[in-house]
Amino acid sequence: MGNAPNNKTRKRSIRSKITRYIIKKHDICCEKDIDRNIVIKEIFAKYKEQARFLNEEGEYLNYINNDLIVFIGYKVDLEKNKDEEGLKLWMELDRRMYKDNRISSSKIIKLLHKVPLYYLMSFLGLATYKASLIK
Repeated sequence: MGNAPNNKTRKRSIRSKITRYIIKKHDICCEKDIDRNIVIKEIFAKYKEQARFLNEEGEYLNYINNDLIVFIGYKVDLEKNKDEEGLKLWMELDRRMYKDNRISSSKIIKLLHKVPLYYLMSFLGLATYKASLIK
């Protein structure tokens, strides 16, 4: 194949380019084209479906909480690696989902309206992926 770069190099290169570009812009485009209310409703529906499948209907908010903050990292890994910035962000996101020491759907919805669009859409992707595993 001559001088063609191997797949590993090409993947890192495009990943790096996209990441740099999105970071420079602070988010992906097209916020005006996506209705966050619809995306959030879809996320909730997929997590309710997952909880029903596992016979844990009352736990769907906890599933959302867990998966939403795991994008930052696993808390145990953040602590182990002494990632103070990641740990603070993890704890802030977690805290924002609680009201009176209970997980709150209204607080989660409020938070999802504030996260960057790429984060919200990634979360929808994760919810969709998990829902596909139970079918």
